[in-house]
Amino acid sequence: IYMYRRFFLLTVTSAVLSGCSKQSPAPELKPLPFSKHDRCHICGMVILNYPGAKAQIFIKNEKEPLKFCSVKDGFTFILQPENARRAAAFFVSDFGNSTEAQLHEKMLPAKDAFYVAGSDVHGAMGKSILPFKTKDQAQAFMREHGGKLLSYTQVTLEEIKALKGH
Repeated sequence: IYMYRRFFLLTVTSAVLSGCSKQSPAPELKPLPFSKHDRCHICGMVILNYPGAKAQIFIKNEKEPLKFCSVKDGFTFILQPENARRAAAFFVSDFGNSTEAQLHEKMLPAKDAFYVAGSDVHGAMGKSILPFKTKDQAQAFMREHGGKLLSYTQVTLEEIKALKGH
């Protein structure tokens, strides 16, 4: 009986201690709605006053994301090493999503998107980089509007700078 008690106490103690040492999981970050007063973190423009795809970046330990009037401005921010280290999540609006959903509901993780850079469709900052949920959507868009297909890892500051404008 002594062995059973000892085993029981060890089991309970280890369960309690392991429960105490675990941190609660971080809440899942999701894009937040844009308001008519939101301004771009890079250029200060009122975001919803201009066309094109938008971006949001959550910084670690912050509840509200930084919001951007264009995906180009979002990449301009995130491609800076000091900002990349602080980023917890990066979302872009799917330019191929034509549903009536709210803009923030059309956003997807930036790493999952396919991008068309330099098409004849301009955004808030002139020539833009437009995200699509699927490669097929991006390629169909390119057949009509030109541009260059890029994956997330192919988007660089050089690619962004090659797009005229801000």
